[in-house]
Amino acid sequence: MLYRSLIALIAFLAMVPAAMAAEWEEGTHYRTLSEPVETRSGDQLELAEVFWYGCPSCYSMQPVIEEWKETKPDDVNLRHVPASLRRDWAPHAKAFYAARQLGVVDGIHSELFDALAGERRDLNDVDAIAAFFEEQGVAEASEVRDAWGSFAVDTAMRRGRQFQQGAKVTGTPTLVVEGKYVISVRAAGSYENMLAIADHLLEKERSGD
Repeated sequence: MLYRSLIALIAFLAMVPAAMAAEWEEGTHYRTLSEPVETRSGDQLELAEVFWYGCPSCYSMQPVIEEWKETKPDDVNLRHVPASLRRDWAPHAKAFYAARQLGVVDGIHSELFDALAGERRDLNDVDAIAAFFEEQGVAEASEVRDAWGSFAVDTAMRRGRQFQQGAKVTGTPTLVVEGKYVISVRAAGSYENMLAIADHLLEKERSGD
């Protein structure tokens, strides 16, 4: 009896992913853009994460994102798009692009989340952010200031705003799949669901459905 119960349980669990995928409904769990936004991942499929370093929900989502990255398909690129939906978010978006310009995103990304969302540190201008980079040992303050004022970072900020406007992003965290599908945590119900829906939509793009 116990053996049959275990077999039934295993069979049920094996069916769960397919059942869940069938439940992801357009207009309920995600929305489709009438005009897709530009992707920047070349031949790879793109999953864009729109985030703000000061966002508690984005901060809570990071462990889920990191776990997902460990088994991320090779044909998918995770693109980080720092939100600048409000004027006071702009310095934090610029901090990300300055870090990318300096090649130190991996060394500062989590630390910026910890400082801004976790500790609520006052890092709201170039001097404070440059000092923070130096404090973390990833770049000299002068290097951060140079990157901050560069044409490349200004261009990245402009493209990031265009992406957010085109995708009609109104809050963070938000996922955008292949420039076509937008997933919010409110619609998805959880961070885990956001990524499950993203995986479902990425597979939809692979199959051409």
